[in-house]
Formats: sequence, C-alpha cells, structure tokens
Amino acid sequence: MHDPQKKKILALLKRDEANGNYENNYWFSYKDFLDSTDGFTAFSCENFDGKQGYLAIIENLLHKDESAKIFVQVYGYEEDSKESFIYADILIIFSRLPLIEIKQIFYETEELFPSSIEEAADFSKQTFLVDDNGDLLPITNLFHDGYSVYYCWWD
Repeated sequence: MHDPQKKKILALLKRDEANGNYENNYWFSYKDFLDSTDGFTAFSCENFDGKQGYLAIIENLLHKDESAKIFVQVYGYEEDSKESFIYADILIIFSRLPLIEIKQIFYETEELFPSSIEEAADFSKQTFLVDDNGDLLPITNLFHDGYSVYYCWWD
C-alpha cells in the first residue's frame, strides 16, 4: 500500500471513530491491500505471506473473468505506540460471472472457505475507493452495465 493511502485511511478511520460515524465504507484495490510484503494490512487475520491464498483465489477468478474488478473493504484499524495497521475480511467483486460461478471459484479451496458470498444490493452507505494518491473516489464511477457486484466475507 502506498504511503498516501496509509495516511488517508488512518485519518478517515480515526475521524469516523471520534465522531461515532460508522456510515462510511472505504475500499482499496486488492493488489494494494493484499500485498504480502506490507504489514500495514491484515486480511481475515492474515498478514504477510498469509495473504497469498486469497491472492490465488482472486487470480482464479481473473482467469475466468479478465474484466473483473476486486476490492477490499476496510473494517477497522489498530494502533499502539510502535505501529498501526488496518484490517478487513470482505472482498467486493465486480464481475460478469453469475453468482453460482463466483461461489464455485471461492469454495474450491477448503483452507480459505468464505463464510458468505452474496450479491451486494445495498449501497446506501457512502462508499469510497482510496486510490494510490490517497484521494477518495466515489464508487458510483465503478459501476458498468453487464457487471454484477458481489461480496465475499470471511468470519
């Protein structure tokens, strides 16, 4: 993850927590979030090399739908005097594949079996993509005809 992204997401999460505002969602490109060399991010309690299994599943999906777009939705952060990190357990998938095929791809591995995969229908919360520069982009720019939006969640 790029430094401007790190600074921006920490500031946003701290502000939202201080204001008691939990109505915003923040997304990152899966490539930025699941970087196995970056200890600033943890996905489903995994960091560093533990993220590799999730990347393998995503690569399987992209092999079957090269036009798919995959994002990670940040859940929260932890901070102490030495370091801070953000964590997530949800992938957001924009794909032309039907839900049954998405489920087949994600349920192929028993080691990383998701808790739920469903079509995402409710976008009533304000949701933003944090780009490489730390800028917030509304996700409405990501929707295109022919794509369905799914969430994949690990408990």
